[in-house]
Amino acid sequence: MTVKCTALLPHPPIIIPEIGGRELDNAEKTVDGVKKTAAKIAKTEDLDLLITISPHGPVFKSHAAVIIKESLFGSFKEFGKPSLKFKEKSDIDFSHSLVNNAEKKGLNLAGLEAEVLKKYGIEEELDHGILVPWYYLKQAGLDLPIIPITIGFISYSELFKIGKIIAETAEQMDYNITVLASGDLSHRLKRGAPAGYHPDGEVFDKILIDKLKTKKFKEVLEINKKLIENAGECGLRPIIMMLGSIENKDVDVDFYSYEGPFGVGYAELYFQVK
Repeated sequence: MTVKCTALLPHPPIIIPEIGGRELDNAEKTVDGVKKTAAKIAKTEDLDLLITISPHGPVFKSHAAVIIKESLFGSFKEFGKPSLKFKEKSDIDFSHSLVNNAEKKGLNLAGLEAEVLKKYGIEEELDHGILVPWYYLKQAGLDLPIIPITIGFISYSELFKIGKIIAETAEQMDYNITVLASGDLSHRLKRGAPAGYHPDGEVFDKILIDKLKTKKFKEVLEINKKLIENAGECGLRPIIMMLGSIENKDVDVDFYSYEGPFGVGYAELYFQVK
């Protein structure tokens, strides 16, 4: 068994109808792209598990992390919609195996179990980086256990290797999985954007999307560091980890849309493993 497909999806809460309301019209291409990507994932046969990689939630400097709990909870209360909540199942056997396999390779991936989450005051295991794509995946009919992984501020090469360990763990445990990189691109596309404006924002987004579309995955790790810093992105690390999970696999890439209606870049890409 193996990774059957992966995807990049954005996570702006404003594309959730109950939150965005009329603003959805300004992100029409994004909503359409998310729906199409979610439908592709939901139609994939024999999936056992969804791996989510988010830049939000518990993020540490020294390691990436996987939340290890039997059931996972999250809501949009931070965005004024506490009644929009989710309780989902997980697979702690896979999570433990993943952490153990990473440890054997000397990779910094920590397991966050209930007592650790409590220590850090984390009440909801599913952050909006997971919940925004999950909202549309559920609408498309997907019903899988979730393994929530958060990035760490470790090297890109180590994140890529953790992605490889995700795929190896799936093969070891005889699971078919899908890996979702949740991330927005530059937050500096125009004046008034959340992180201010920088002309490198548009340059970064164009370069990254081109490398993903043309399957130059290793080159994503080599994008100029100053360009990345100037772009003010949040999706690169999840993308790199996701790409590690499909290294050396033959994939087809579907690109759905790119836009930045609110000064933040949103892109949707689907990677089907042949």
